[in-house]
Amino acid sequence: MSDRESLLGAVTKRHAYSLEDAATDALTFILSRRACARKALSGFLRDDAGQHFPVAKVDSWTATEHGAIPDLACFDENDDVVAFIESKFWATLTDHQPVTYWGALPTDRPAVLQFLAPHARVESGSLWDELVDRLRQADVELDDADRTDGLVSAAAKDGRRLMLTSWETLLVHLAETARENDDAQACFEISKLQGLAAAGVEQERTIPDEHLRQSFADAVERLRRSGWVNTDGLTVGTGTNYFARYFRLAGAPAGLRIDYEDQKQRPERFLWLWFWHEENAKLSVDNVARLLGQAGESELEWRGSEVLLPIVLPEDADDQTTVNSIVAELERIARLFDPEGPTYPNAHASRATKDRQPAERLHPPGGQTERGSAIKVVSWNIATRTKPWRELVEMGADVALLQEARRPPADIADRLEIGPEESWDSHSWNSEWWRERGWPALYDRWPMVVRLSDRVDVEWFRQVSPDGWPERDEISVSGIGTITAARVTPKDGSIEPFIVASMYGRWAGPHPSIEASWEIYADASVHRIISDLSVFTGHADSRTHRILAAGDLNITYGYGHGSGPYWDRRYETVFERMESIGLEFMGPQLPNGRQAETLATGEPKDSENVVTYHLPNRTPATASNNQFDYAFASRGFHQSLTVRALNEVDEWGSSDHCRLLIEIAE
Repeated sequence: MSDRESLLGAVTKRHAYSLEDAATDALTFILSRRACARKALSGFLRDDAGQHFPVAKVDSWTATEHGAIPDLACFDENDDVVAFIESKFWATLTDHQPVTYWGALPTDRPAVLQFLAPHARVESGSLWDELVDRLRQADVELDDADRTDGLVSAAAKDGRRLMLTSWETLLVHLAETARENDDAQACFEISKLQGLAAAGVEQERTIPDEHLRQSFADAVERLRRSGWVNTDGLTVGTGTNYFARYFRLAGAPAGLRIDYEDQKQRPERFLWLWFWHEENAKLSVDNVARLLGQAGESELEWRGSEVLLPIVLPEDADDQTTVNSIVAELERIARLFDPEGPTYPNAHASRATKDRQPAERLHPPGGQTERGSAIKVVSWNIATRTKPWRELVEMGADVALLQEARRPPADIADRLEIGPEESWDSHSWNSEWWRERGWPALYDRWPMVVRLSDRVDVEWFRQVSPDGWPERDEISVSGIGTITAARVTPKDGSIEPFIVASMYGRWAGPHPSIEASWEIYADASVHRIISDLSVFTGHADSRTHRILAAGDLNITYGYGHGSGPYWDRRYETVFERMESIGLEFMGPQLPNGRQAETLATGEPKDSENVVTYHLPNRTPATASNNQFDYAFASRGFHQSLTVRALNEVDEWGSSDHCRLLIEIAE
């Protein structure tokens, strides 16, 4: 490449349609040619001690042993790899990201895996959570994240670091460094890349791939359970220009298909209901076309031997509205194919419910609670996300027990009350010295007790260190980010006041001085929680107590998550200790919730657990039967409670954990 070759010339020779690829090549062009840009990048790639990595060279990278090729590799003066960079706009993570790339980083010296994404994806937290969860599933545990505007990072014990940086933040830093170094050419090229990246963020955001894939899964699962869809032997298909979810709709082989090229040419026509040929199908493609034609579907298109019908979604709809729209449209078409349907009447009979009567559904999300009726408490791990807060205020509940929560978004802050900071932020009593030095927080997410209605008064207990006897408005806390407690008083007097506690079994690791065969465990945190709860049990007769404790404990009930007798026994002691201080196990267990089709690893076949968590690469519809969320109540008081997992696909909510709905009626 000659020095006179332009940035845009280098890019457009290779890319006619992918702005993400174009932006990646432009960034490579700049970093490989401009020393000031490499200097700015080094400022992002810092280790725990704040030392920057001297990026001397930037180049492409050969495939890893698994065939994955990172977008960009950064080398120091010794030609040793110091970082891989993966660039994204709105596309989902590939199967290799981040685990395969993480494994290709050196472990004998600090190194970084950095992802670039739009600012909105960085700030929402969902992409970061998925990256961290995928590493966790690969037995890689990261320290608590450091967060600044447009930048999130966390390190592993071996010196490798995961970073997520926004395009906007990185390019502003590159531009500022170029100006400081009086590099006019670099300033010009970076400004062009800023425009290109902005166009990519705006244009490719209109391809709603990430959310639609989830919506496809949810819609197909709802139709499968209602009997209109069969998915036996069918899954998803992907290609350079499309994504499809295959199924049989009332006897017709079909699929929901995102067509990326159509989306760019005709933005209103990117989603199709696609019918394809299958030998011995109950309904052939020709018959599909005939029935749709008779129904007046004039926008039907033939593409070779396949038939496509456009699906129009509501504008600016949220995820649940999108799912409802897809379900309604496909059910309408299914009734054209099989007026006597549903076609697959046994589709809803899951592994756990074939021989059971379905449980009567409690008050659904969105339903309003009348005065004098039961007090509704919701327990939910919201995984630091924003959307669950908005769903909470629409539920008609009175109190929420949240885990892994940050502050609520400003637009709904006046519709709820989270209590004083010292009631939920453990830093208030144990790390003021940390703040005084201007260091990052030790922890960035908390259990919270949230007041959602005016039917109750809430008195929050201020957290203090566990070094004596607490005052009336205090609770002694022995873990960071594990428990928040409060006293709830219903205003109409129909129910006596009671204590609530939101519990989170925070992950911990073995001491570095030993050679351990596992990296993380949560039961130690839960035992600390039980010790903290015992301050509210002042009588041997537990029927005098009124305590409700619920949350995500990150342990399993009835078995050790498939890890053998040792963990079976460790987890069993948690539930035994709860019982020993007079707290009854409230589940939820069958029939108060749905069991997933697939057992969790090691789960006994006669388990009555219900699914409350799905892995990052799964959905509520495809989750295995992982239950980590539980409720406990004082013996006697527990008879006033009903607990149900809101874990049907259409009621799960926008976190990887479902909600527990707890109703108290005396």
